[in-house]
Amino acid sequence: MPRKPIVGGNWKCNPKTLEEAQKLIGEWKNQVPLDKRKIDVFACPMMPHLLKVKLPMEKLGISACAQNCSKTGEGAFTGEVSAAQLKDARVQWTLLGHSERRTKYGETDEEVAEKVSQALAAGLKVVLAIGELLDEREASKTDEVNERMLKPVVAKVKEEDWSRIVIAYEPVWAIGTGKVATPEQAEETHAAIRAYMAKAVSEDVAEKVRIQYGGSVTVDNCAELIKKPNIDGFLVGGASLKASFMEIVQKSTPPPVLKKPKWSKITDLNPTTKGFNCMLKCTKAAAQVEGTEGVFEAVCGDDTGMCTVSFRNKDLCDICKEGASLRMQNAAVRMVKGGYMRLVVDKWSAFKPADEPVDFEVKTSNDVSSVEYELVGES
Repeated sequence: MPRKPIVGGNWKCNPKTLEEAQKLIGEWKNQVPLDKRKIDVFACPMMPHLLKVKLPMEKLGISACAQNCSKTGEGAFTGEVSAAQLKDARVQWTLLGHSERRTKYGETDEEVAEKVSQALAAGLKVVLAIGELLDEREASKTDEVNERMLKPVVAKVKEEDWSRIVIAYEPVWAIGTGKVATPEQAEETHAAIRAYMAKAVSEDVAEKVRIQYGGSVTVDNCAELIKKPNIDGFLVGGASLKASFMEIVQKSTPPPVLKKPKWSKITDLNPTTKGFNCMLKCTKAAAQVEGTEGVFEAVCGDDTGMCTVSFRNKDLCDICKEGASLRMQNAAVRMVKGGYMRLVVDKWSAFKPADEPVDFEVKTSNDVSSVEYELVGES
């Protein structure tokens, strides 16, 4: 089963003011809406802004994510925020183990693992960041470093809890530098992480765990990166502070799966029919209905019968010529005075020339629009 993509924005210690943060969310609102059925999206504001922007982000389908949490619970821990306190504030996600926490604030692999344990125990979901420094990359130690960072987490996390963890691979040498791992380099490392998870936890977890790529991700490079089979999304830094972050989300969203329509026949019509798809031949050209303003009708059918087709789009008269082969999709039946059926083409319907001429003769002896229905209401 395909893994659902996930894209996150790490705002770090940005923007400077709450007003700027709110303005950014307003700019996101004006972009193409995200489809939550196909992609998960989160953003990590700094702590003073987190609860202020949480609701506006959630209205866009974006989860609010903390940038860190304490390795301890509540108590005499000045400056800390516990995982349970985040959960109590209805925050659902936290980022842990970011390279800046490791390299600038001295967080060890074991401390990060303890934070992951605390977050999971509190009911949070975790974005676990790992990744190598430039000298480690040049020494061919990328996989060794990633495994070292994952090992203490693996020791503390139950197999079933990995469903609440997303791994974010961020090569430190690419964060904020403008440098980016090639799609091939990123894919190679993601595949190695997945192979380690299969060995250290289980093949099932390895197959299901989502692995993001982070490191100078932009609108320009994300489309190529997301094509790789082991890259499941992105942890975006500076580019998440722009309106164009939503373009990264859109480019990471799987395209719609196009399904061939199920074709029906005229004899399948009844007074309650909706979503009707049919290949037709026009037997009577479209003309305006006498006594109406802007209502047009044509008669079309197939090898089982024919029906009157009604529409208001005058341009459709150009295709509804006698003998024309037509393709109709998502039409619906509407009853008219006297209890007669009309097949209605509205703005939600498609009514176009068929790709190829139909090879049947219309059964003109069966006009379903001439059948009078007695519409009986419920007693």
